Amino acid sequence: RGILLGGIPGVPPAKVLILGAGVVGVQAARMASGLGANVFILDINMKALRHVSETMPNNVISEFSSEYNIRKHIKDADLIIGGVLIKGAKAPKLITRDMLKDMQPGTVMVDVAVDQGGCFETTKPTTH
Repeated sequence: RGILLGGIPGVPPAKVLILGAGVVGVQAARMASGLGANVFILDINMKALRHVSETMPNNVISEFSSEYNIRKHIKDADLIIGGVLIKGAKAPKLITRDMLKDMQPGTVMVDVAVDQGGCFETTKPTTH
């Protein structure tokens, strides 16, 4: 599926879902929003979400991370970035194998938390 993050006249912008409002998530949101994508960033840390709301442009929406909100957004996300970090612990599995069936074919998933076990249940470490 060919998607432009920012779209062009007559073509809607991509929807980007970011899990985690830490350094990875905020930088990913800056990049995607700067390209014109509609960005949704989810976290359980209200302070981090408040910071996102106060410092990001209008095409970045912050929401509390819950299974309901994740399921709501993965249905039409074009790009999903997992940037979850819990210091000293494995990353929680926020996107389960079961949730994959609700996603659009061709959705791109990037699990930056792979070195902590990944926040997608199906993540497997690879080399390049």
